[in-house]
Amino acid sequence: MSDKNNNVDYDTLSDYQLDALREIGNIGAGNAAVALTEFLNRATYMSIPKVKVDKTNNLVNVVKMPKGKKIAIVSLDTIQDLRYGLFAFFNDDSVQRIIDLMTTDYDTGDPADIVEMSPLFLSLIKEIGSILLLKYVEALNKLLNAESYPSPPAIRIGTVESIVDHEMKDLEIKNVLLIQCDVFTSEKKIQVDMAIIPYQESFDRFMAALQIGDDDYKE
Repeated sequence: MSDKNNNVDYDTLSDYQLDALREIGNIGAGNAAVALTEFLNRATYMSIPKVKVDKTNNLVNVVKMPKGKKIAIVSLDTIQDLRYGLFAFFNDDSVQRIIDLMTTDYDTGDPADIVEMSPLFLSLIKEIGSILLLKYVEALNKLLNAESYPSPPAIRIGTVESIVDHEMKDLEIKNVLLIQCDVFTSEKKIQVDMAIIPYQESFDRFMAALQIGDDDYKE
């Protein structure tokens, strides 16, 4: 990575660069809403995403999830072309609401134990998370003119701290794109936080794309 990229100050990103980051969030959210409408078989909407760039070692503080409490974490990587690690975080309330939406016979008076969820419930959460993440892969491909393909998604129950300690510590790059939004249906609101962690080459190309666009924007 060049010295210029190593010294990026994300508090001084230009208006164009901030707009480009927000556009990634908006495109991904719009595409995800369409896909979730089909999957959930009901009208689904996404709130306007909040998008920011931060350091991975600050992830615990900026992700709006309970600290030290186990949550559902859906993850996948992209392969070929540009590489990213992607994560979707669901707290226990959002997990319960997804289960309620997808299993009409489920007794909502007896909440699911997030630590001991059945394979069926885990599969439902994984599918929702993977739909969201895949739509952001598409948005990034469009911005960077890339052809990255996702690995099969995985799900596990753990804390945000465990992600930072075990899954992010060996990444060459230490920056994260954070996306926070809500998924709405007529019955439920589901909070979801997403983190996109670019590998070295991907981060360079991402920042180069923003810089080129910014130069054009200033002319």
